[in-house]
Amino acid sequence: MQICYMRIFKKPPKFARLLSKTSKYYNIEVVYAHPENVDIEQEVIHGQVLIDNEWVEKDVPIPPYIDINTYCFRYKEEMEFLKERSHLSTNGMYGGKEKVYRLLEEDGEFADLLIPSRRAGSFEDFATFIHEHHSIILKPRNGHKGQGIYLIEKDSQDYILYHGNEEKTMSVGELKTFIEEMDDKYLWQKYITSTTPKGEPFDTRLRLEKNGKGGWQVTNYLVRIGAHQKVVANVAQGGCVSKLSPYLKANFDNWEEVSEKIKTIGKELPYKIEELSNKRNIAMGIDLGIEQTGEIYLFEINSSPGTEFGESELADIKPDYYNYILKQLQG
Repeated sequence: MQICYMRIFKKPPKFARLLSKTSKYYNIEVVYAHPENVDIEQEVIHGQVLIDNEWVEKDVPIPPYIDINTYCFRYKEEMEFLKERSHLSTNGMYGGKEKVYRLLEEDGEFADLLIPSRRAGSFEDFATFIHEHHSIILKPRNGHKGQGIYLIEKDSQDYILYHGNEEKTMSVGELKTFIEEMDDKYLWQKYITSTTPKGEPFDTRLRLEKNGKGGWQVTNYLVRIGAHQKVVANVAQGGCVSKLSPYLKANFDNWEEVSEKIKTIGKELPYKIEELSNKRNIAMGIDLGIEQTGEIYLFEINSSPGTEFGESELADIKPDYYNYILKQLQG
């Protein structure tokens, strides 16, 4: 049996090698390919397979199942071709932050996780919003890896603007100019004080995959801490990662209650997201913030989470799902 593991990297990433080895347990051959390796005329994929721990080029017919992420949809012609001849692991993104929030708000079941937000508007609207919430985040509606995120706090007659590990004091006039230069591609959001005792931002990442029974399973509960940063817990810009339970025990008196609620979110929210978005997938990242009181907020739902943390857990569970879905496709 074959499946194709397709990503937008020209060379097979490190994780593909591990995945290929673990998939052999089910006698599944993993064919790595870039979307450009799809030969529409010949109806084959010019892929690579792991033989004696070396990647070897191999042309294969279109496999019955292709594990892709949403970045592959940039290659529209290839994806349309594959959709007609194979079963793709996802049919698209769950939606941007704004859409996901709107769906959850309208549904109501997880509305308590939502952060007060609104689309960027006039400076007068901004002044009302910051007066209500005191500290607010400005973030791109379709951001990536914490880029372009600002924190603004009211300080007496002035304002303090934080970006990464930098801060700048601004007058009302300077802030007005800054806000008016932004367009509606930005969101304003109440700042959630999900910070360590040292004041560094952190978030909790729930990394999920579909398992051998076709259901969602959390493979890792991680805490990402943004060392020397003020606004976002971005490990890509310098920071560290911790397991969830030790971090909660060390920093929250009500850690058991917080832990239990996070686990409940991991069990129930993924199914709700799929239901409301009408999108199927085999991978999901759920990012949560935890205020000092233990109150939990939803930061983001990621439809194409990376494999940089917990590779062994991911390489263990993915073949279970491949085996499950191939049996389903065979009828």
